[in-house]
Parts: sequence; C-alpha cells; structure tokens
Amino acid sequence: MGACGNCGNMLSCGCQRTKASDGTAVCKSCVASYERSLQEKRSQVKTAQLDEWGKDRYKNLHKFIKQ
Repeated sequence: MGACGNCGNMLSCGCQRTKASDGTAVCKSCVASYERSLQEKRSQVKTAQLDEWGKDRYKNLHKFIKQ
C-alpha cells in the first residue's frame, strides 16, 4: 500500500502501480502526465543552466590550465 507520487491516490494493489523513469511509484492512470511533467522540468533545468553559463563561460579558463 502506498500513495501515487503524482495524484496522491492510494494504490491498494500492484496492478495499479508502476514506476516512472525517476523511480517514483505512480498509478497507471497518470504515469503519462507525470512523465511529461518530468520532461518539462528537465528541459527547464538545461535551459537555466545554459543561461547561467552564458557566452563567456570559458573566459577564465586559462587560470585552470597547466602550461
């Protein structure tokens, strides 16, 4: 017995339960929407990381390269 990681409904038997790609136990009725939300979060993180690095991310690299 447990709760769905997406909608919070109780999962009373194994036929209702499945694992999402991140390992969270979710019910079979909402696994597709949970996977979509994971995909959106992952793409937002990648975009935010690129914005943070910016075009000058290698500007100070010479400090760390041994010559």
